[in-house]
Amino acid sequence: MAQRVSTLLEMRFDFRIEQTTKQLLDEYCSFVSFPKGTTVLMQGEKAVNLYFMIKGIVRGYYIDEKGNDITKCFSCENEFFSTECFRTNRPSSFHIECLEACECIQIPYKALQKAMEEDILILKVLNQYALQAMAELEDRARDFVIISAEERYKTFLEQFPNVEQRINQKYIASYIGIRESSLSRIKKLSKR
Repeated sequence: MAQRVSTLLEMRFDFRIEQTTKQLLDEYCSFVSFPKGTTVLMQGEKAVNLYFMIKGIVRGYYIDEKGNDITKCFSCENEFFSTECFRTNRPSSFHIECLEACECIQIPYKALQKAMEEDILILKVLNQYALQAMAELEDRARDFVIISAEERYKTFLEQFPNVEQRINQKYIASYIGIRESSLSRIKKLSKR
């Protein structure tokens, strides 16, 4: 018998989901796979699904007025992505692309909203996730203002352990706000 969405979520978050919420999640949510290189969401599109990453990495990125690709965020195993449209009910302000083949749980926003209304634990988990995301955003904004590129790189390595070898270095450089050549220099200096 194939694993149910609700069972996997219970295991990953270590809590018990109410039976009615389990039925809702198992009926409306599904396991999906995306090949490496897939654009899950385009800037300007309105998403209707939240995703929970089982395996793989995605990155969110902006394209500025000069056509530059600027990495906004990464999502890896046991993290959610495609949250912006759920929060804002507006089209996405950035693209989401798979940097590896990804296995995810696809959670329709409508099902998530209903689950939040029916199960206080679901609401608490999502509130905790939102608070954590806000804290990370505050830390990232602070880091861009007051710490060096070398320190931002070290922070990246702490925040995303075991990810550096899995993704293109230009995405890391973009994420920490430097050129790829500067990242190469930082890495050489840190090996001394």
